[in-house]
Amino acid sequence: MASCANPIVISVNEQAIYDPSDRVRNAEVSDADLQGCINLALQQQGMDSAAQLSTLSCANAEIRDLERISFLANLRFLDLGDNNVTNITPLEDLPLLSGLNLRNNQVRDVGPLLNMPNLSSVNLHGNQSIPCSELDVLRSRFGANITLPVTCEN
Repeated sequence: MASCANPIVISVNEQAIYDPSDRVRNAEVSDADLQGCINLALQQQGMDSAAQLSTLSCANAEIRDLERISFLANLRFLDLGDNNVTNITPLEDLPLLSGLNLRNNQVRDVGPLLNMPNLSSVNLHGNQSIPCSELDVLRSRFGANITLPVTCEN
């Protein structure tokens, strides 16, 4: 009998209930890949609580959903580059966030970035579906501290 080289996550109603890689332990967010990244960061940094994290790097982790990310209230930098994120509204609930990498995602509405008073640096390169008018607003807000997509939607 052959073993499974790629273990799978079992979910019900898009909520992970079993992960052979133990990534959904202490699940606090809806996305199993984001939870796995959080758990790994906690382990690497020797922390007990996700609320203690100030930096989180989750690049290329197949993350789609940011719902319930607000419990990371002390987060100051978040790297979500090369994922599948479309809705960034939950990021509005991260009051201390000052740096954000959203490079190569599927973001269309960047309005939530304007509701984040401490946000000072953003990378949106590779998010080609953002309306051009929204990019103009972001450019005026962030100046040289924003990396914009090469193209935008008219």
